[in-house]
Amino acid sequence: MLKQNKKLFLWTSSYLPIIGGLENASKEFALHMKKQGWDVHIITNRYPRSLPGQEYLDGIKIVRYLFFHSPLNYIRNRRPDLFFAWLIMKPVTLIKLIVHFFRTRPDVVNLHFPDHQLFECNFLKYLFRFKLVISLHGNEVERMGILKKRTLRYYFYEKLFKSTILITGCSKYLLDEFQKIFPQIESGKYLTIHNGVGKLHLTQNVTENKNNHIFTAARFVPKKGFELLIEAFQKKTDDILLIAGGNKKELEELGFEIKNGISLLGRLSPVEMATQLAESKITVIPSIIEPYGIIVAEAICCGSPVVATNVGGISEVIALAKKNLNSIEQGVFDGWVKLVDPEAAAIRVGIDILLKNHKGLEEYIKLVPKVRKQFSWSKRLNQYHSLLAES
Repeated sequence: MLKQNKKLFLWTSSYLPIIGGLENASKEFALHMKKQGWDVHIITNRYPRSLPGQEYLDGIKIVRYLFFHSPLNYIRNRRPDLFFAWLIMKPVTLIKLIVHFFRTRPDVVNLHFPDHQLFECNFLKYLFRFKLVISLHGNEVERMGILKKRTLRYYFYEKLFKSTILITGCSKYLLDEFQKIFPQIESGKYLTIHNGVGKLHLTQNVTENKNNHIFTAARFVPKKGFELLIEAFQKKTDDILLIAGGNKKELEELGFEIKNGISLLGRLSPVEMATQLAESKITVIPSIIEPYGIIVAEAICCGSPVVATNVGGISEVIALAKKNLNSIEQGVFDGWVKLVDPEAAAIRVGIDILLKNHKGLEEYIKLVPKVRKQFSWSKRLNQYHSLLAES
């Protein structure tokens, strides 16, 4: 049994009401642990500044601090205002954190997306000797990969990782990439926790009557593979391509023009996103780099046929989706979810196969309830809770 009032501080660089992958995952970790009887507090960055310093959401206390970092970058970027703010607020924030930790005495601190709070967390770990868990999500590992080993930031990272009882990652691929950067960290601490999907996608109405369009959604950055998708799409212009996640200017900054047959939807709300996935004839994920690929899981749970590049953690998402399917069901699934090489020609072939596959969608749709069970957050986080309860 869990000790009464055992305290968990979930320390994340960003949290609700900001909406994003990190924020959603952090929320699910917090809600799951609260449901298991933990006294959960959220520590996060006060950004934007208009957010209150303290509030309760979902019955969980959120405390926000001003975390300034990288003073040399402020100077290089000619931002003396931020440099002086760092000079003043760094010690003020640290004192506030010490007072908060002294009053509440957490048993476990779970640091999500370690980056801007490295010094503070190292210092507090030294003072209060709590058990530390670090959860990795993707972008921070990419940034760690370009660090020089003799830098102060690398030293702080290494010190933190050595002091953990557990290091979680949203995919085995991500933990393997992390191990290349920090081979000195004991691999026995690693735990893969594949992200679940939100309740919205697990309860979305699924339909066989799809709209006549191809859909994709992502941040407008090079690693998301828009170049591959647009090149693949331009080989055949009969289809309608809908792109969500950014605006025309952001796409043009990547060097692409909006041509006939391509429409930008901008940033969609979670409800709009789930509806779009459910109604799309095909969802394409053309990523070049992808630590996990949550949109693949969301698309499948909404009943969308999928073409996705076989990079990063995407193959793990597919394997998880198929885990409880029998051989016949797996054959149906493979007919509607295509993993392809990260090349424009391969993406085009995958799209064409699904466009010609007019039969069998009903059988694919029937698999959705069974697949959804694999992506419930409670199922994903049970082992995480068990390990912390035993520690």
